[in-house]
Amino acid sequence: MMKRLVVAALLLSPACLAQGGAIEAGARKGIAAGNQAWIDGMKQGMAAPIAATYTEDAVDCGSTGDCIRGRGAIEQHLKEQIESLGRARAVSVRSVGSVQQGDFVYEWGRAEASFANGKKIVDRYLTVWQRQADGSWRIFRNMVIPIAD
Repeated sequence: MMKRLVVAALLLSPACLAQGGAIEAGARKGIAAGNQAWIDGMKQGMAAPIAATYTEDAVDCGSTGDCIRGRGAIEQHLKEQIESLGRARAVSVRSVGSVQQGDFVYEWGRAEASFANGKKIVDRYLTVWQRQADGSWRIFRNMVIPIAD
């Protein structure tokens, strides 16, 4: 847990941000589409459209510090989560900031989903998007940052 917080702090440090640049229009569009895929997938109860936003070798780390490696494993985890929670009734993603460094965009924000059974997901996130050979943008690394109570 501490290791993830140190990595997040370093990625969001002024020195790191100062080295980044403005986000390209294509990157903004791709990231917005990826975030919308999470919203739509959670509302429709479908893991595949969400998993499609990840690279084949992606790593997705949850708030407990457990990490899942690879798009297939991430999709399976999402399926299990959706089976457990059901379709989301309300979903939102709010990007708070981002910085681009070459073929990578570091984005951070907040995601929420509410379910019919009363459960709710409220997460802060740090996502590293990577430009693919075809020019599209996919999630290379994703980390949920626990919200202190």
